Amino acid sequence: MTAEEFEALEDGAGYELDDGVLVERAVSVISSMIGATLVRVLGNFAWAERLGVVFAMDIGMQIFHGRPRHVLKPDAAFVAGARMTDDVIVRGFLRIPPDLIVEVVSPGDSAYDLDRKVAEYLGAGVRLVWVVHPLPRTASVYRLDGSGDIIPRDGVLDGEDVLPGFRLPLAQAFEGVPEAVATPDDDS
Repeated sequence: MTAEEFEALEDGAGYELDDGVLVERAVSVISSMIGATLVRVLGNFAWAERLGVVFAMDIGMQIFHGRPRHVLKPDAAFVAGARMTDDVIVRGFLRIPPDLIVEVVSPGDSAYDLDRKVAEYLGAGVRLVWVVHPLPRTASVYRLDGSGDIIPRDGVLDGEDVLPGFRLPLAQAFEGVPEAVATPDDDS
């Protein structure tokens, strides 16, 4: 399938395009709640500080050089305002790498697939990637320079130089998600 065919799908919201192959995104209630919280908090901060635009998981990212049939849909993304020029704001997929991408681990997400996505995002020029793990309520941080961190459940997500001043206690990303709904066998 081409990116144009993918874009024209009437019900393509729950899918990504992996080098021409349509792949369903298995999103759970928990991962969706966390993703929505992060979109809201990031969006409110970016808007209040006039830093740029936050996108939700419905926007496709066609940012992978030499791979026109590869379109991923992260749970959240931020693009600095100065980069949102008229030629970027067009119909269709986002075609410049965001400054920040957030992936929330969902059922069916394998470690291999998540590692591959992180490598693809960084290879496309994304400066900061957060992978949020609903269980054990931690996050992994990856930077374009190759460095990374694990944020413990009592730690803080930091916007660093991508979203200066943004700091979110990780526990707040999980507000409203009862601990009892997740089991050690379910990282959703």
